[in-house]
Amino acid sequence: MTAERPIPEVFRRFALPVLAVLLTAPALACVLEAPQDPAPTPQEAKHQEELKRDVELGKKYAEQVEKELTLSKDEALIERVQRIGNELAQISREHYIPATWGDKRHNVFDYTFKVVEDEDVNAFSIPGGFIYVNTGLLKFVQSDDELAAVLAHEIAHAANRHLITLSKQQEQTQLFTLPVVIAALLAGSTRDANIALIGQDLLLTALTSGWSQEAETDADRTGFYYMTYSKYNPVALLTFMERLAFKERNAPRFDLGILRTHPPSRIRAEKLKALLKQNNIPIQRSKVTTDFRVQAIPEQEGVRLQFGEEYLFTLRGPNATERANEALPILNDFFDSVPQVFEVAALSNRLLGRGKTLILFEPQDDADGANAAALKAESNMKRALYRLAFRINW
Repeated sequence: MTAERPIPEVFRRFALPVLAVLLTAPALACVLEAPQDPAPTPQEAKHQEELKRDVELGKKYAEQVEKELTLSKDEALIERVQRIGNELAQISREHYIPATWGDKRHNVFDYTFKVVEDEDVNAFSIPGGFIYVNTGLLKFVQSDDELAAVLAHEIAHAANRHLITLSKQQEQTQLFTLPVVIAALLAGSTRDANIALIGQDLLLTALTSGWSQEAETDADRTGFYYMTYSKYNPVALLTFMERLAFKERNAPRFDLGILRTHPPSRIRAEKLKALLKQNNIPIQRSKVTTDFRVQAIPEQEGVRLQFGEEYLFTLRGPNATERANEALPILNDFFDSVPQVFEVAALSNRLLGRGKTLILFEPQDDADGANAAALKAESNMKRALYRLAFRINW
């Protein structure tokens, strides 16, 4: 144990006072008045006033729209839409994606998401961040990724102020009718169109083909970039649009005339495919949709493998489940690459894809033996590939 040494006089006279100041500086800083944020510039203040007006208008439009629509009370559906929607809304607030059409500034809103009881495959937004999703669309989407794709698209419409931009370009259009008209456009619903167009004869001539194509293209692009910042796969934008295009092609034809102003889903799908390639995102449809995915379905006699609704083959025996699980990623990678029909072949008891083994059949897989199982699987695979190409390349 050492004896205490006295503090040198020079330290006592000069260092201690300085040290005391340093130690008390943070406390002194705490009692000083916090610096004030600089006053917004006139341009910023004007921008914020515009956004406030969007919200005020949106509230009025929402009241009118909800008089015509029935809101869902299904808590599970509402929770799903709000959960995914809020995640993407936060991304839209944090990340600025310059618009190609509309208001090119970073427009930040608090978003409201509601579910509408309607079987039409439809969703729409009105100014200020009010977004509506039909139950028919929720049945149509095949993953949270596809629902996120739709919500990102609708958020982009609001964030880039597409309807406000339209109203400025078409002064004779009464803006309060537009949300319902847009809903009618997207859904192809004559009922909603009739509601919206009562007393609005000028609206038919006010809506030209150009604005909607530009707005839809911009919303697809902006929504795509929102998704790249999220946990959701942006390939879902493509698969949703491809399936919607297929639905449009095979649905009963109804010509909306001048109201048919948004670009066909097929054109939008091609643009989305180009965006994915430009951003080096692999187009793996199996990750986000069941229509373009190989699934293993347990049955009494074995495990059935099918691509979407197309039957491929059945594996049997005590190790059928294990073999099916091993084959699934191989088959999905193969289908995701969109191969040609001639790239599938049976060789003895093997099913080959581009010269590589996709599955090795065993005698118990078919009453006629493993080779017969491979031949039947080849035929089924070719049929599935033909229909895949028909769905996405027509």
